[in-house]
Amino acid sequence: MVLSASGVRSYEQSGTAFAIVAKQLLWVAVGVPLAWLASKLSVAQWRKLGWPLLGIALLLEILLFVPGLGVTVNGNRNWIAIGPLTGQPSEFAKFALIIWGASILATKEKILSQPSQLIFPLIPGFGIVLLLDLAGKDLGTAVIILAILASMMLVAGASWRLLSSVGLFSLLGVAALVITKGNRLRRFVAALNPFSPQNYLGAGWQPAHAVMAMSTGGLFGVGLGASRQKWSNLGPEAHTDFIFAVIGEELGLIGTLLVIALFLGIMWAGTMIALRATEPLVRVSAIGITTWFTFQSAVNIGSVIGLVPVAGVPLPLISYGGSSMVAALVAMGFLLGVARRAE
Repeated sequence: MVLSASGVRSYEQSGTAFAIVAKQLLWVAVGVPLAWLASKLSVAQWRKLGWPLLGIALLLEILLFVPGLGVTVNGNRNWIAIGPLTGQPSEFAKFALIIWGASILATKEKILSQPSQLIFPLIPGFGIVLLLDLAGKDLGTAVIILAILASMMLVAGASWRLLSSVGLFSLLGVAALVITKGNRLRRFVAALNPFSPQNYLGAGWQPAHAVMAMSTGGLFGVGLGASRQKWSNLGPEAHTDFIFAVIGEELGLIGTLLVIALFLGIMWAGTMIALRATEPLVRVSAIGITTWFTFQSAVNIGSVIGLVPVAGVPLPLISYGGSSMVAALVAMGFLLGVARRAE
């Protein structure tokens, strides 16, 4: 789907329709060996990697604000560029936070009945990464990380009172960030009615044309490669944030249901791994990864069909993006590894 969705953009940039998909295949070639390596590591090795992974994630996030390294895309400073290579540290940070958080909670398993032991250092660690993401104006990623944190705390045994407090604080914080930032508020309002005259030519343009793409596809779609909306109406994000709209237009309802079935399958498999796990680290991290994939896919799909504002997050394993693809493949490798050893 990346080839079909990116062909127009790729031709505009490089004169060939295959440049973007070639880059994606290169990142897949990097991610698959890393996924294999992740599947071979033992639980004890993952526990030792918790703090180093967090340290690397924080370093990469800080590099976003180094002049000459950090790159601003669509108003968000969430990319770093080193020579010809670009990357999104927040994608690595999601996986790093899950492994670090799970290792912390596994170590403290017998004393997690004390709220302070559940809060420290888990919430401060997540909080630092959240603040760095918010400093780069990446609210979409911050919301995904909050969902991951909540799921890990829940499976670790957090009380509903503590979860409610964290949830309420997070909700108020997100609401404040939306209200006080003009472009976020416009996207929120546009999601309510992207076809209104005041929204259609502004923040509602892409959401409106995403809905048009989905409606044009019908049951079986207009055919692979035949999307019209990807030419300009979905903007440069046709192969990233709005690839689900292209799937809906070209492959129809059948294609979109297959994608949704993929993520439901991941959710079921991840949950089963967590339920059968005897190691606390495996149980917590499996839920964290499952939440990452399913919640992020729900946010992405929801923004395409108009249920939620455009959050600017990719569709895991499907959207174009090297950082996203490599991080997702490593996470899948981890799940496959722990599932195999549990048999």
